[in-house]
Amino acid sequence: MRLFFILLLSFNCLAQSDTLVVEVIYGSKPLIESERHWFGGKLGGHIGLRLGTDSVMHFVPGGRVVATNMNSDTGRYLLSSTKQFYRTFRADTTKTCQIFIPISQSQKQKLLNDSKPFLKEGPYPYAFFGMRCAAACYHLLSLADVTKDLSRSRMTWKFFYPRKLRKYLFKEAKSKGWIVKETAGSTKRKWDHD
Repeated sequence: MRLFFILLLSFNCLAQSDTLVVEVIYGSKPLIESERHWFGGKLGGHIGLRLGTDSVMHFVPGGRVVATNMNSDTGRYLLSSTKQFYRTFRADTTKTCQIFIPISQSQKQKLLNDSKPFLKEGPYPYAFFGMRCAAACYHLLSLADVTKDLSRSRMTWKFFYPRKLRKYLFKEAKSKGWIVKETAGSTKRKWDHD
């Protein structure tokens, strides 16, 4: 009987948990002429947050990229399939990583409720010296209480480009036992490193 209650409790704990996946495309530059140049080069790349089995929320320019956050209405969150997200740079094979973050159902619900309006209207503009994909992904994680709340200016400078957020999340993964999966990219490109 005791074993039954332990199994029931374990099942209830599993039923009340969920997982967020930080999806990362590493930045790169071409090694051969036939390869395309990417926005941001080696320090570029892209980061999004997988919310379900096949939906990645990510922040992109909504028009031209401006220098600062001032007087700009560009920038929007998209909800894409995983396949669409990984086709951002239209490359055959990209260097990627996924960071699996276990969360509770209440954390997931809070994230979904707080971020839903972002899909209708971006909460901030996309700017070269402002909010970009890495800082925006950190913001989403903070809505789920995975990371600390930071001011927008602190997020933009602390996570100015994807490598900074990757390194932060790798450190968190190591200390909290999160799973990290990486894939190598095409040998036709020089990839960013950690």
